Amino acid sequence: MHRDGRLVALLPLHERRRFGVTVLRLLGHGLGTVSEALATDEHALTDLVAGLATTGSVIELTHLPASSPLVTAVHRDPGWDSTFDPDDHCPVIELPVGTRAADLRSKSTLSRAASTRRKLEREGAGLQVETVRTPAELDARWDDIVATAAAAQNDEGDDRLNLCAPPHDQFTSEFLRQEAADGHLLLWGGTFGGIWGAHFATLRTGHTSELWFTRFDPDRGRSRPGHLLIEAVCDQHDDVDVTRVDLLIGRSRYKRDWQSHEYAVGTLTAVPAGNRTARSRMAAAEHSVRILRAVAERARRP
Repeated sequence: MHRDGRLVALLPLHERRRFGVTVLRLLGHGLGTVSEALATDEHALTDLVAGLATTGSVIELTHLPASSPLVTAVHRDPGWDSTFDPDDHCPVIELPVGTRAADLRSKSTLSRAASTRRKLEREGAGLQVETVRTPAELDARWDDIVATAAAAQNDEGDDRLNLCAPPHDQFTSEFLRQEAADGHLLLWGGTFGGIWGAHFATLRTGHTSELWFTRFDPDRGRSRPGHLLIEAVCDQHDDVDVTRVDLLIGRSRYKRDWQSHEYAVGTLTAVPAGNRTARSRMAAAEHSVRILRAVAERARRP
């Protein structure tokens, strides 16, 4: 959306066909991140949403925060019939200046972590945590990141999207390299006896570090590398000027153990008002997707 020749609102989308209906989705659909429209002010966002309604297309936008201004704008616009279905959660760790891991977890929990580190030392696999922030540092560790992601992917039961393998690896590498060049990359890595075995990749916006993906070598799973890396993040956050870590999409045991709170995300589906054909076809498509997901979930169970 432009105003007086100046860009004032942006929502990157791509088209696909579902049941004969043109559906607009976020450009990053399926790549494991929360999305939002960019707008200079509320009026710009309102105009963007109104303009989208005139295209006659359906919008299906996943992983939007429940409090998203975009969700609110679409619900308010009379040109859309819309629904928002919360379907996931994003845990958050609040880290005010001076906060340490000891302020967030119990003494017994941190004692177990210290015991794990001592055991790793005795085994010759002592843990060292490093940060990757520059293009040169990323280039030096990229092969290790790819290898660790591949090991995790090959581990039985890990069916998550591997962003460091084809067809996504080139995009991920170039994207992270550009983020590093712009000063936004903040990737924590764990080496065990000098060998890379875990990483926690985030992008920084202001004082918030937003998780994109994390992986660890399954051979290191017993040492609970997720907990050890987050402990390091909590102890080192002042050094990198971070006061909030958004763990983004999905709950897990290690996220739950460290989180301060969480927020809901969901899918916004909107059909141009009065377009009953599109709405019925989208309803049929969603019903089919729910059935397929249920079948896939049953197939994964032992």
